[in-house]
Amino acid sequence: MKIIIVAHGKIKKGPELELISDYVTRFNKQFNNDFLTSLEISESNEFEGIFNTKVSQMLDGKETMVLLDKSGEHLNSEGFAKLLNTFSEKGINQISFIVGGSEGFPKLLTSKANKILAISKMVFPHKIARLILVEQLYRAKCIINKHPYHKA
Repeated sequence: MKIIIVAHGKIKKGPELELISDYVTRFNKQFNNDFLTSLEISESNEFEGIFNTKVSQMLDGKETMVLLDKSGEHLNSEGFAKLLNTFSEKGINQISFIVGGSEGFPKLLTSKANKILAISKMVFPHKIARLILVEQLYRAKCIINKHPYHKA
């Protein structure tokens, strides 16, 4: 299954971008026979309203999309891995995780999403939220493959 993170805003060079890139690289190199085949990030610098319109159009299509929103469901790492496994068992070949802008998502979008998840009850800058997401995707891949990275 291909995973795409669609994010509002671009991250400038710095330690957060380096860590995000590291986890994306780890994800894409680890366990090539896994159903979690690839991870990529698509960034957008458009105004938030334009970004939300494009996300709405994506949600009207047949793509499977998970919105990251403070009102979303809270999962632990094992639950997140189970969610990815469930999507795979349903035959889903591609899933997009959408990280919105600072205003969050309008109700129109949240009502169309396949799933809404929250990173935490705490508030993070978007670059940290993306870092947490890519790390949790890598961790989920390790949990599924019984790799010792996850030591819970």
